[in-house]
Amino acid sequence: MHLYPLKLTPQPSERLWGGSRLRSFVPGFANLQTREPIGEAWLVYADNKIANGSLAGQTLQQVATEYREQLLGTVSVERYGGKVPLLAKFLDPSQWLSIQVHPDDIYALTRETHTGYLGKTEAWYVLDAKHDSSIIWGFKQDVTKEQVCEAIEKGTLEDYMKYVSVKTGDVIYNPAGTVHALGPDVFIYEIQQSSDLTYRLYDFNREDASGKLRELHVDKALEVSSLRASQHAKRKTLEVLPGMTELVRTEFFVLEKWTIDGKLSLTTEQESLELLTVIEGSLTLRTDKEVLELAQAESVVLPASLGKYELSGGAEVLRSYLP
Repeated sequence: MHLYPLKLTPQPSERLWGGSRLRSFVPGFANLQTREPIGEAWLVYADNKIANGSLAGQTLQQVATEYREQLLGTVSVERYGGKVPLLAKFLDPSQWLSIQVHPDDIYALTRETHTGYLGKTEAWYVLDAKHDSSIIWGFKQDVTKEQVCEAIEKGTLEDYMKYVSVKTGDVIYNPAGTVHALGPDVFIYEIQQSSDLTYRLYDFNREDASGKLRELHVDKALEVSSLRASQHAKRKTLEVLPGMTELVRTEFFVLEKWTIDGKLSLTTEQESLELLTVIEGSLTLRTDKEVLELAQAESVVLPASLGKYELSGGAEVLRSYLP
């Protein structure tokens, strides 16, 4: 079968720290009935359903399992088998997220085997931020496990954390082991390894909907956290071509921003699938056999076997793939 561009249905995720922006930003979210605010929109994930064509209704993972290299690419299958390797989402917090950390692949594969997850390295592109917005990224100074435990017990962990001011357009790279927290009103796009392993160190004594304090995972968090003084949270970007900026390149993923004004011809590579998300404007995607319209906040997965495609219109697009 000829694999075509797969438009995905975004999935809302309720979070007690969520804001209100995603209801108006993401198509289909406006009238959703939820108990808690929508804090995340999962745009590209194994369980997202395909919205177009003959594969509509199947999940991305179901198609990946059947078509493997055709969809995922040779590099992806060599590294991860038939699993979808990346996860992309929007996050819209109205409060601080917990101070947290994610494990690397080695820890995940040895200590969290039952979850089926790999480690979690991630990057954030700041879509919008208020003038006084900030994040937490690592420690201000070298600390010990004993100091961190004592600070958690006393409720003073924030005193050790490094606060970083952020603005629209900033790129933050969070390798596994980096203790971090996203701050209020920092609206982001996140690209990450396809994993949901998160260990909370501190949650500001916040209660969930049932009035209980949310669970912490201090022991696991301390096993995987870097306790050295953090360096630079923000990544320098690189304008590779007019209209194309490389935001971050890691061993796990590449993230680029493309400004489309007119027409642009591109080609997928056999090594990796591509993820495209429109963050502003709208565009038309054309191949030899398909025409697909994409509006703001919509995402499409391009199979590695697709080959040539054309983007036209006026839009800003985030593009990611495996290096």
